[in-house]
Amino acid sequence: MAERAFIVATLISCGVPARDSADVAQAVVLGAWRAIEAGRYRPDPAANARQVLRRWLRGVAWRQATHYLGSAYVRHEVLHQEPLGLLHQVVGLNLEAQLQARAEMEALLALWQMPFWAREVIALAALGHGGAEIASVLHLHLGTAASRLRRARKLLARMRRRKGSR
Repeated sequence: MAERAFIVATLISCGVPARDSADVAQAVVLGAWRAIEAGRYRPDPAANARQVLRRWLRGVAWRQATHYLGSAYVRHEVLHQEPLGLLHQVVGLNLEAQLQARAEMEALLALWQMPFWAREVIALAALGHGGAEIASVLHLHLGTAASRLRRARKLLARMRRRKGSR
């Protein structure tokens, strides 16, 4: 926290708007704290401690700034004189796209209703991770990860069948 002003200055120099710098700085401090707890901050004892810390924090702040600037709510912000006027504009209706969006929304709702452990393994599997990678990421035994993935898939299939029978 003693380097908060340095973190904010780094974020602003990376392009984060000043109005959002406090929120992103909080994410930097939290990310740095988690990295320290995980053992990813290993400074050289012979080097100047403050300089090493600042260099490392600059890297953490830069990564958080790039994540922030690449997020959808930042990139897709639309400024308009009368934002409510946009509600009355008729957008081309595409029935197929609406049905696809509805199906995706139902799948997301089914995922959201699942227990956290199931969402966790399903999300990792959806990202293309195999059983060994899931076990490694979640710090589980390979058998436990495989069992959770199998149970989560069965639960998801059961929820989707139940939804389809209504």
